[in-house]
Amino acid sequence: MVVLSWLGAIVACLGYGVSSVLQSVAAKRSAEVVGLTGIVLIIKQVPYLLGLAADTVAFAGNVFALQRLPLFLVQSIVAASVGVTAVIASVRGAHLSWKDWTSLAVLGVGLVFLSITAVPTAAVRVPLFEDWIILVTAIAPAIIGLVGFRMKGRASTIVLSCAAGLGFTGVALASRGIGADDISLSLLFNPLLWAIIVHGAIGIAFFTVALQRDAVTLVTAITFVFEVVVPSLIGIALFGDAIAPGDMPLAIAGFVLAIGGTVSLSRFAE
Repeated sequence: MVVLSWLGAIVACLGYGVSSVLQSVAAKRSAEVVGLTGIVLIIKQVPYLLGLAADTVAFAGNVFALQRLPLFLVQSIVAASVGVTAVIASVRGAHLSWKDWTSLAVLGVGLVFLSITAVPTAAVRVPLFEDWIILVTAIAPAIIGLVGFRMKGRASTIVLSCAAGLGFTGVALASRGIGADDISLSLLFNPLLWAIIVHGAIGIAFFTVALQRDAVTLVTAITFVFEVVVPSLIGIALFGDAIAPGDMPLAIAGFVLAIGGTVSLSRFAE
């Protein structure tokens, strides 16, 4: 089961990286059209639909990975998809400097450290009211995203990306929590399942708009920083995610390197 969870994490990393590039292509084609009309034009395009398909595969891998791997590890691996995005963009003709390749290497070293220190285990079952809290907190990214939607320029992109990151944070928390529940028809009434749907819809919507307004790697870097830091801390406090005894310094170093590599790649513009 642990091996399959690792495979799921890798699939999620590759899938999200490919998806970001495809959705960015669609967004840039409609960059001159703003508002709801622009969003409609984006989602009608083949690259965007292919990106959604890649997102779906990546999401399934992400959820499967969280069945046995801690949030701080899985979310860091998912964040590495910004590196996949950068490499694909480079293949498509964009220029990566030596600093960008160094950032990719730093990100990789960070992930190695985290993989060494993480303790594979299922999530601790939490009380039902905490499941409902995860669902209700979808209000936060929704409000932040709407504020960003009405803003202009780089500030708009940053706010929209933060909203997307918080939305995907909700997805990660709900996915980790639902792994402690048995698979049955009762899952349809589980607030965590609906939290995945609601948070996911909010994250995808504002992520798409952000891609329309600025560089793909900037958007993905900001989004994934939120998606890594927030659920990682909550996962340790709420779901019992654990670091191997004596490995805390190495885990912290890995976390800092992974985040640092991701943030550094935000300088890269497709």
